[in-house]
Amino acid sequence: MSAGAALSGKAVLVTGAAGCIGAWVVKRLRELGATPVVFDIAEHRERLHLIMPDADAVAWELGDITDFSRLCEVADRHQIEAIIHLAALQVPFCRADPVGSTHINVMGSIHMLELARLRGITQLSYASSVAAPAMGDNTWLATLYGAHKICGEQMAAVYWQDWQVPSVGIRPAIIYGPGRDQGMSAAPTIALLAATLGETYTIPFTGDVGFVYVEDAAERFIAAASRSYEGAHVFDLNGTPATVHEMLSLLATHYPSASIDAAGDSMPFPADPNSGDLERLLGLPDCRPLADGITATLACLREAGARGMDLAEIYRQTLEKTP
Repeated sequence: MSAGAALSGKAVLVTGAAGCIGAWVVKRLRELGATPVVFDIAEHRERLHLIMPDADAVAWELGDITDFSRLCEVADRHQIEAIIHLAALQVPFCRADPVGSTHINVMGSIHMLELARLRGITQLSYASSVAAPAMGDNTWLATLYGAHKICGEQMAAVYWQDWQVPSVGIRPAIIYGPGRDQGMSAAPTIALLAATLGETYTIPFTGDVGFVYVEDAAERFIAAASRSYEGAHVFDLNGTPATVHEMLSLLATHYPSASIDAAGDSMPFPADPNSGDLERLLGLPDCRPLADGITATLACLREAGARGMDLAEIYRQTLEKTP
């Protein structure tokens, strides 16, 4: 039985569902027989349409995660029993809007914890980031986004300490796969789309990367919200460590003549070996090998194109919104 099967028949609040991981969470929840209830500031279903043909059937509630009364109204009306909190502004957007991003990333996170406390919801998973441990005593890149994520982890710890609200925070490394089209580490996925279209593209960084296929990440957020895990847990999700050039070699087995390369410095968040602590808690196998994730990504892109998705237009828009 799938680790998330316990959510079948339950309403699950999903924030950040318009994003890459969120879209896959919604897809997998529906496949498991759960009812994902999307709570988002705008109705953007583009990533859902890319990976699932029935995206228009998903329940979508408009609202801002900084609006607690609206959040409570939605939770009451849908009788929410679990929460998967993924909404956040990433590194470039935090740099562009320090104050606004703090409202969303910090106040939005405490609203999810408070919602769980007031309504007795004990099944809660949330996204932290590999950017969080960068805020410690090391040579990694410190960011405002990382500071927000550390704050979220500490707030979750206090909610367990003071009110016994359990939670599981997950720190994904470099997410790749269909729908990953913005953020400082989206380039490997953009490269896969470029190869599919016969475009030329250069990944702007090199070095070791912890590659996490997006569906593997979604499975872990779902499994973490499928039952109560006592305590305020935080786990790294390192996926499959590999170099960017190893990733390009695997891509070349599918498209030998692709004009894709990589240049620049290493990513500021080095790849770490996967400890397996998260998988042991959730009862899941290790993340899939990078070769399998690349194959799955390319197959999904081709299937989306066969359904009539304009991959060339998606690629153009991706280049516009990726720094």
